[in-house]
Amino acid sequence: MSGPDWHLFTKLAAARDMAALWPLVDDAFAARSSRFGIADPEEALTQARDIVLYGAGDFARAVLESWRERGLPVRYLVDSNPAKQGGNWQGHPVAGPDRLAADPARPLVVAAAMDTSALGPVLDGLGLPYLFAERDGTVGFLPGHMLARRRAACEQLFGLLADDQSRHVFLSVVIARLFQDFQFPMKGNLFTDRCTNHPQYFPADLPPLRAGEAYVDCGAFDGDSLAGFAAEALRLGLSGWSAVGVEADAGNAARARANLAALGLGHIPVREAVLGTGREGVGDLHLHNCLGGAIEGGGDSTALDDLLEDFRPSFIKMDIEGAELPALAGARRTILAEKPRLAICTYHTTAELIDIPLFLADNFPFYDLYLRHHRGGSLWETVCYALPRPKGEGK
Repeated sequence: MSGPDWHLFTKLAAARDMAALWPLVDDAFAARSSRFGIADPEEALTQARDIVLYGAGDFARAVLESWRERGLPVRYLVDSNPAKQGGNWQGHPVAGPDRLAADPARPLVVAAAMDTSALGPVLDGLGLPYLFAERDGTVGFLPGHMLARRRAACEQLFGLLADDQSRHVFLSVVIARLFQDFQFPMKGNLFTDRCTNHPQYFPADLPPLRAGEAYVDCGAFDGDSLAGFAAEALRLGLSGWSAVGVEADAGNAARARANLAALGLGHIPVREAVLGTGREGVGDLHLHNCLGGAIEGGGDSTALDDLLEDFRPSFIKMDIEGAELPALAGARRTILAEKPRLAICTYHTTAELIDIPLFLADNFPFYDLYLRHHRGGSLWETVCYALPRPKGEGK
């Protein structure tokens, strides 16, 4: 955080549950409110005569879409990427941070990015008031402020998680999203660094793979997780395992097939499909291919239930760039019938951190839920693991 907020570090580091966190968040809100002379962020946004949105990426696109309906006076966008500066994006000119320094209007600045850790020091140096947006267009004094607004849901999830490590991960990641500026050279965010473990999707502290495992990799990308599954199955000496990949981007799917073939795993099929409920349009999911390109196309998404009619999975992994919730809804029949182990990424939006586990708890009550974080110092790679509860065990 910026200088005035560092006094919270020792208290945040000592917090052991959600009840200890919220007073510290309220202290941070109050400090920001006093410092910027803003009593209510949403009121300040509504009353602002000049707004500058700091960000010109997918996150900012979602914010602007929400704001258009409200007619908010966005004068221009700021982005640190020189390739975007001087152009026009989403109907607004894009400038560099130097324009803010020279702007006599002293606009209200709203940061619109998933990772805002580098923005706070820049804006503090300019002496401008600034807020943080969520994708739904709401604003607050801290990044990830949506979590503070949804305290009851956070506390509900904290209580539902199946082990102490999951609760430690959840609390650490919530703090990291709210206080993104707690960075340290080499380590990155100190709170996610303290709760990281490996390997992703097959963590050593959860039950291992079993013989006959049938793995579905939703979001196969270049085949890395399929190869990781095969490596783990071979390490354990398992027999009778099978796997299939699902990938939305044709280029990624081709790379996955080539990479798997090079490893002697060419028998693993990679199917091309944009996963969802099967009812929304492909373009409505706003997906990208992890290489800077958008996934476009006509027609509707594909439900995993329809794609897997000839495959009975025991393990489903999803890393599909924010489409996990509709894809889970489109896999309802399969999940109810097969009760596969699930590994679902929860980090593409702030809301997913709580919405995905709560969706699983509400719709599939036969699972125990675990959270693990797999990238030290980063907000990325938080995964919810759902393991079917042994028969006869209720909750």
